[in-house]
Amino acid sequence: QAGGFIDMFGMMNDMIGNMEHMTSGANCQTFTSSTVISYSNLGDGPKVYQETSEMRSAPGGIRETRRTVRDSDSGLEQMSIGHHIRERAHIMQRSRNHRTGDQEERQDYINMDESDAAAFDDEWRRETSRFRPQRGLDYRRHEGSGGRRAEGARLAIQGPEDSPSRQSRRYDW
Repeated sequence: QAGGFIDMFGMMNDMIGNMEHMTSGANCQTFTSSTVISYSNLGDGPKVYQETSEMRSAPGGIRETRRTVRDSDSGLEQMSIGHHIRERAHIMQRSRNHRTGDQEERQDYINMDESDAAAFDDEWRRETSRFRPQRGLDYRRHEGSGGRRAEGARLAIQGPEDSPSRQSRRYDW
């Protein structure tokens, strides 16, 4: 069932590579995301295949990649997260098969040894901390005295932890 998507994901990887080339400027940050879902209700019941790829990039060759796969036909659930700094990378992958009960966790190191992992992770945190907001946005209503929000009033824009799509991305394994 997933074989028909191989060409599509190859084209998506080419597109991401082209975006990396275009956005290699000193102050450019990017986010790309792609999701493919296939649903079939023929035969022994519904079958769903879902694959999602995301990439965030920041100046200095810093990237984070995420990929998830869910295949109800084979029972496979897989997630990988990669941290990249220029040509080096640390990629963590977990997979679980609901049909067989098999679980696997592995880590890949690109252009470095496993002994360099702790130093690489420290460098990753240091480099990415430059791009994180230092404080949250302050949404206030200018009601009453001192511009304070009325007691019990909700914000017009809810945070991402409250959104249904955020909750559906939780993996408890």
